[in-house]
Amino acid sequence: MTTARRAVFTDRYLKSLKPAEAGKRIVHWDAAKPSFGCRITDRGVVSFFVMRRMRGKPQPVRVVLGRYPDISLAQARKLATAALGELVSGVHPRERRRQANTFAALADQFLRRPAAAKLRTAAAIEKVINRHLVPRWGTRIAGEIRRADVIAMLEAIGEKSGPYMASKVLVLASSIYRFGVTRELVETNPCHLITPGDFVGEMAPRQRVLTDSEIALVWRATQGEFRNGIESTYPAGSFVRLLLLTAVRRSEAAQMAWAEVNLDDALWVVAANRTKSGTPHEVPLSPMAVDLLRSLPRFAGGDFVFSTTGGRSGIGSFGLYKTVIDARAAGLTNWRFHDLRRTARTNLASLGVAPFIAELILGHQQKGVHAIYDTHRYQAEKREALERWASRLRDIVTPAPANVVALKAGKTV
Repeated sequence: MTTARRAVFTDRYLKSLKPAEAGKRIVHWDAAKPSFGCRITDRGVVSFFVMRRMRGKPQPVRVVLGRYPDISLAQARKLATAALGELVSGVHPRERRRQANTFAALADQFLRRPAAAKLRTAAAIEKVINRHLVPRWGTRIAGEIRRADVIAMLEAIGEKSGPYMASKVLVLASSIYRFGVTRELVETNPCHLITPGDFVGEMAPRQRVLTDSEIALVWRATQGEFRNGIESTYPAGSFVRLLLLTAVRRSEAAQMAWAEVNLDDALWVVAANRTKSGTPHEVPLSPMAVDLLRSLPRFAGGDFVFSTTGGRSGIGSFGLYKTVIDARAAGLTNWRFHDLRRTARTNLASLGVAPFIAELILGHQQKGVHAIYDTHRYQAEKREALERWASRLRDIVTPAPANVVALKAGKTV
């Protein structure tokens, strides 16, 4: 290889370069930019490159930037500046490009897109991605993930966490790739045409409703307070009881703030940014719920109702709470926190509460023309229904006096 003289690169200069002799390569250096040059082969192919010693390495490193005129001289100079900066910092540009093309990088761009910040479930989505997708595919090149990889992921998650989680992860993986395809970060979506039911079985709707005896077990298990396995009265016991009394979502109660609650008016308004519908959710509080909330501590350091950080943040650790309840409620099996919500809804129906009132209590919106023309909030009707449910719940969890004998029903005449 022979080295030509230095010259300031221009398009005219580059186009004037002659091919090297057979079997030779000729290097030309840009006098305007140190460490930046081009190499011409015996076939007349011109390639831009930079070459300099990388921090921590004794020998110079050559980084090819691309062919001329596939990339312009102006583009090559910009690439050269970036590559030289990476070499000085001790990172090979090839490794930097590899990192930029990984699934972890694609997922991060998906999570940081402007629309993501507006989603109520943004934190939950990020948690699922970081728990199930990034550990599995994070270091791999996003464009190299194939359909077989997606199927293997589905089957593994389905076996470990069940079909619902497998389906949720598939939807998120597909959303990440659809985002990448739209922005030309990847060429294809490997999740396309994959149906979870073909690999993890059908997802039958969960219908678990606690019986009266199981409700009593839960109530007794939350009688004493416990935290981190130590008996106390706060926050888990009162948290679980509020879920039963109000039928709200677990996340809504966990992030409940005193600013949302008016105990004098017996009303809790869940802020719009915390509801699934994106609208404020009015929860009338029965006397039983008000008494429960009045018994809770208030912290000078924060406004959260259920907190282990002095009110500065709401609670998590739901798995810990459930484990402790399970240990204290022998005979209570196959239940989840969401089953408390379904249990309350089922009991509302058994008490004769109109279905649309019960749905409004759950925070579900009216459908069709009712959603357009009926703007009444039905607060009184919801309050009456929740008070009836609280009365029924009190009957379930309060043992009858020892001197009371249950009478058998007689024949109807």
